[in-house]
Amino acid sequence: MDSLNHRNSVSLFQKLLGTPYNFREEMGWLWRNVMGVKTCNPCGIRPLPQHSQLNQIQPRMTLCFIGDIMDMRGNTLMIGAEIKEFVRPCDFLIGNFEATITHARKPGFAAQRQDPGILDSLANLFPSDRTVLSLANNHTGDFSADILRHSISLMKQKGFYVFGLNQNISVDVEGQARIVAASLWSNVPFADMMPFQSLDRHVLPAVFNVAYPHWGFELEYFPRLSTVQEGMRLLNHYDAIIGHHSHVPQPVMSHRMGDNMKVIAFSLGDFCTGLKSRNYRHGIVCKMEIGPGNDGYWKIGAVEWRYTEVTRIADKKMKVGLAVHPFA
Repeated sequence: MDSLNHRNSVSLFQKLLGTPYNFREEMGWLWRNVMGVKTCNPCGIRPLPQHSQLNQIQPRMTLCFIGDIMDMRGNTLMIGAEIKEFVRPCDFLIGNFEATITHARKPGFAAQRQDPGILDSLANLFPSDRTVLSLANNHTGDFSADILRHSISLMKQKGFYVFGLNQNISVDVEGQARIVAASLWSNVPFADMMPFQSLDRHVLPAVFNVAYPHWGFELEYFPRLSTVQEGMRLLNHYDAIIGHHSHVPQPVMSHRMGDNMKVIAFSLGDFCTGLKSRNYRHGIVCKMEIGPGNDGYWKIGAVEWRYTEVTRIADKKMKVGLAVHPFA
């Protein structure tokens, strides 16, 4: 990680607010934080049932994805037994690690930092040597390169596989699946983040390819038309898209391309957070079986997903468990 390098050109607007948006989007983000999550469905998306069989395959592997792993703000994260049971049969767990492990002072109010204890909580959920954590998100550049480098070192020492920066933008799973991470957003211009527009160039032929994008807009329960259109375009290259960034669970949907049913989960929301606001407490945990179909190409078989919610159970303790729909 010696090549980690922050760019120096940061606008005054970004310095003051610590977000990646222009003025108009920033005002929308502030409005939704005050007035509540935006619930309109501009594209009329219908979510996939929580248990679905998309293609007939020979199951060879089960991948599980969780929502954003956010700043716990000094709280210890406890994992509910029902979530452990949901992920237990899976072969690999993938999450978006949206914070830096450090006790350094935050450079801005929106910066995300974690206590090292979060790694023990994640290892309690699923074996660390089969857990893959992406750093392709808007908070990876919050702290200095040295602090980020130390954070990555701590994650690796605990056995987690870390990817999502230019040095390793993808992870190949047992030679049969590739997960490629990229971020549309960065709070601070960050040289080691792969441009979102480069996603198309990193598909590996003859394996199952998953795009893992940090995209869309925060505190919106349904994606905008521009995000849906980009997702449809990416499905020409990828077998599944599992997104993040909205901090609320957006729909998991299927899409047929020829004789292949594919999946887009626009955003899995938040897996954990120390924030008191209910806006940020819900997510999705999603698992999918993959394997060769009758034509020999790897596809998705069964898909199963559930809502999650993190709640305060005691002073400085938060617990994440399965939940009903966040509107309920």
